[in-house]
Amino acid sequence: MTGAKRRPEDLAILGGDPLFTSPRPIGQLDAPPVEDYLRILRRSFESRRLTNDGPAVQELEQRLCDWHQVGNCISVANAALGLTMLMQLASRGRPGDVAMPAFSFRGLPHLARWAGQTPLFCDVDPATHTLDPADVADRMTDRTNSILAVCNFNDPGDLEGLGELARRRGAPLIIDSVYGFGATHRGRPLGGFGTAEVFSLHATKLLNGFEGGYITTNDDALATALRWQRNFALPGLRPDGLELDHVLGLNAKLNELHAAMALAGLDRVDSIIEGNKARHQAYLEQVDPIPGLALMPCDDSRDRRGFQLAILDVGSPWPLTRDETLKLLRAEGAAVGPYYSPPLHVADARGESVARLPVSEVLARRFVQLPVGELVSLDDIRAIGALLRSVSEHGDAVRARLGRV
Repeated sequence: MTGAKRRPEDLAILGGDPLFTSPRPIGQLDAPPVEDYLRILRRSFESRRLTNDGPAVQELEQRLCDWHQVGNCISVANAALGLTMLMQLASRGRPGDVAMPAFSFRGLPHLARWAGQTPLFCDVDPATHTLDPADVADRMTDRTNSILAVCNFNDPGDLEGLGELARRRGAPLIIDSVYGFGATHRGRPLGGFGTAEVFSLHATKLLNGFEGGYITTNDDALATALRWQRNFALPGLRPDGLELDHVLGLNAKLNELHAAMALAGLDRVDSIIEGNKARHQAYLEQVDPIPGLALMPCDDSRDRRGFQLAILDVGSPWPLTRDETLKLLRAEGAAVGPYYSPPLHVADARGESVARLPVSEVLARRFVQLPVGELVSLDDIRAIGALLRSVSEHGDAVRARLGRV
């Protein structure tokens, strides 16, 4: 880490040395001691059962059932496949659409299309940034085969309202809980809400399995169908007593290398969350006194939160636009990104006319995803805070040097 940025010419974007000589990431990137990982993996290696429900996968699924207090956990090669499988099953082979938030992860509409469905973009609540049940109800039609809700890292959203809407309209509620791991909702662990929930084991998430994911559900018949679906839906393994003619199979099995990594990290979750919360508090102390900047709040006074992200809200009188702030921080070696921008109904329009979703459109212009995780220290956060204070104090000069008066 280089010295303080006291003058505009010290900024890397204006020719100064970068604040960080190696990038500071925006993902968790936690890893257990390698000896712990290898100890778990050795059982699989010695049995030569490295996939197809090996011992690590079986143990992981059982422990995650206990963690989420659910009846079934179905591990998959990644969370994207889990979401695709659920949307395909929910369609029952019928063409139609999936209601989903427009302010969300860029890949979601692609997954709907892989499942043979069309994305139906809906607006979000301005405070929680999660699906607004009233807006979903207004946009749903007889073609809507399922509702895909996305839990935010700081609030799961109105799961009760969405669940009631799903029951009333006969459309299964699928919940993308990638940022919900480790959190509770009204005192219950996420995992048992809706028809099913999907979690990620990607290295950037709170529970690191290198890659991978899993589905939780209390619907035993759905769990049976998912286990068959993830293994090619082979005719010889077809479950009895279920209506499965519409199921499309694929290879979505989780292997032992990934399951062992997740198992090694499961006992570390509490300490990871404690570290995340300490970094979040450090960002609060650095950012909130700066005019025009605020950290998106994350309240754990009533329910547990994982504090997986640190999201900077950029507004007036901060001297730079959101996009200029991104460029400024990237030049300093902070691997930052915009938070859900542009909104999906704009990014995925494919030449179609775009309905107005005013809340999503406003939110998509405001936020920066700041460095977080095990590779970001409290000193790093203090350095980012000092950088932002310097830019605030020299705002006019910085704008002029960037060619914008």
